[in-house]
Amino acid sequence: MKFLEIDDPRDVLPIGCRLLRLFGLPNDSSLKYLFWFQCSFFFIFGIITRFLTEIDEPITLVCVGSEMVYSIYLLFQMGALYLRRNDLYHLVDLLKECVDRSYSDDIEASFIRLNTKINKSAVMYSKYFMMVAITYIAMPFIATTVVCARNMRNSTGEQEEYVIPTELNFFYLDIRHNLLHYTIYFVVVSVLAVIGSIVLCTKDVLDFSLIRTTTMLFQITAMQIRELQAPASQDQIITVIRSHRDTLECFNKLQKVLNIALMIQLTFCTAIWCLMLFYILIIGFDSKVLNVSLLLVILTYETQSYCQYGTQLTEKADEVRIALHQLTWYDQTVSIQKEIFFMIQRSQKPIVLMAGKLFPVNNAQFSEIVKKSYSCYIVLKDVF
Repeated sequence: MKFLEIDDPRDVLPIGCRLLRLFGLPNDSSLKYLFWFQCSFFFIFGIITRFLTEIDEPITLVCVGSEMVYSIYLLFQMGALYLRRNDLYHLVDLLKECVDRSYSDDIEASFIRLNTKINKSAVMYSKYFMMVAITYIAMPFIATTVVCARNMRNSTGEQEEYVIPTELNFFYLDIRHNLLHYTIYFVVVSVLAVIGSIVLCTKDVLDFSLIRTTTMLFQITAMQIRELQAPASQDQIITVIRSHRDTLECFNKLQKVLNIALMIQLTFCTAIWCLMLFYILIIGFDSKVLNVSLLLVILTYETQSYCQYGTQLTEKADEVRIALHQLTWYDQTVSIQKEIFFMIQRSQKPIVLMAGKLFPVNNAQFSEIVKKSYSCYIVLKDVF
């Protein structure tokens, strides 16, 4: 696909920016008609229809509730993308300015290798979401085709219900027995699946690539410090100081960009996990549960990836501090020693990605989320 082709190995976040424009959020001040159409469509057919669903027993409440929470999660992420779109583009521009500088051959080779790896991951992730969307749509379609074939051969007059990919009251249409109503419903649900896939793919490709690119800048800064040889010139020190300062600026901007998204991610994560696990336990194993399992796998991978990349960011940022301490500052001139001292002071503050300035986003936090989700799941299991 030409959309996923990358011509320049130095290009920063090409796939993420393309996905953001595809979602209807280009880098301009025009009214985002496509974006608001998708939001309206998703709200009308993805949220309202679930509120219309009649809940007559606790099991139905859990089933509808788990899908409702996931739909609200998607709607919140749409709003978050809209609110932070300008900061996203600004951060991409800052990252481009940082990588467009002149580096040594070794650092340049490392940058090309790391950036190519980031861009390839973005391409693979986009293809993965395409496959997920196709699978989510195809499984109930194939199952319903089989049901239709059996109904045509059924001579008793009793008709099997069509397989619906998601539990909702589609404006009181008979989507379980009327083929025309089911076709309308299935087309709408397919569009909802595509919108949801684009939302998650855009968010994840952008956020993951931004975190990894900022991590790469800390690696480059640490390499620049290690390349300094005594006695270093004033120009060399100024170059390293500027690189360190700009990298910290990129991290601060990254923290601002991800605050909303990370808070939404961690807030909804525990609720969705425990509800969906309980949903699967109650319903059993069938085609509907396979679809729900796909959503659970996506959410688990998203949260784990955020925490993993957050941990890597902290570790690579700490390499700058280590490199500064290993620097033979005592062989430098007094003026350069002062500059190095100020860099060491700035590097003492831990670089930790935070969700809403409240929770750290790292592997330890992911373990806590798993424990809390399991505890909530056990409580729901005992109650019902």
